[in-house]
Amino acid sequence: MSEMDAIREAEERGRTEIWPLWRRAYAQGDPLPAFTPSPGRPAHRFDETDPLPEEYKSLLLKMLRHEGERAGNKSFLGFMATCLDIAESLFPTREARLLKAEYLAEELKHAIMFHRLAVGLDRDFALRDVPYAHYAFHLPRESWADDAFFHFFVDLNGAFHARDWRESSYVPLAKMAATVERDEVGHSEMGYLFLTEICQDAGGRALARRLLDKWYPAALDMFGRSDSTNAPKFIAWGLKSVGNAEIRQAYKGYVDAKLVALGLEPPDERLNRRFL
Repeated sequence: MSEMDAIREAEERGRTEIWPLWRRAYAQGDPLPAFTPSPGRPAHRFDETDPLPEEYKSLLLKMLRHEGERAGNKSFLGFMATCLDIAESLFPTREARLLKAEYLAEELKHAIMFHRLAVGLDRDFALRDVPYAHYAFHLPRESWADDAFFHFFVDLNGAFHARDWRESSYVPLAKMAATVERDEVGHSEMGYLFLTEICQDAGGRALARRLLDKWYPAALDMFGRSDSTNAPKFIAWGLKSVGNAEIRQAYKGYVDAKLVALGLEPPDERLNRRFL
């Protein structure tokens, strides 16, 4: 049995009535928008053993540094430990803590997948510690609502990027994209489930409304600057299909509809933003 077959078998054994949450999200079809490559884009295609152009490899490694989910990245493992700390100190129920444990198991699965990809690219990079640079990962999670917003917004950011990787010109990344996307949608749905429970009473809704001003701008900022000079290079090489502004607007439309369904009004999209 291969490593991935063993992982899939373990996943099947771990399924419960509610987990994985991506099943419900995909039950009525694909929940995420499709990103269509621009017409006329060069049809690059590189596999793991192919020699890579210098700029292409540099951009691909830059993308993986931003992603961070690698078994050789000490900072990723440290961040996962903080998720355990929060689950132990803030979780409202035993069931919520079990869901967080399932989340951690899947994130570690991603760490294995991205580690294998990184080893195929650059063995030194595969073992490099790359701390999370974006401020969304450093915002204090002082309440269960903070943690719920983190998962709803930040994991969904990963799902949208993985959605775009389905068309990636780097074959190993394209092959794993659907699995990562599916799991990250489920992790976002976990956060949304927690938010739904929090918003059941007036006090919880009031707290969620206050925290939106903290988490909403950070979520939109995670897609980078709209005028990024690197985005056209990623698109030209087939590592991305669309620019930062387009993927952010698709993401915004998705999360805004989910927030409205909770009775939460999305904030002004320019409020507290650091990267426009």
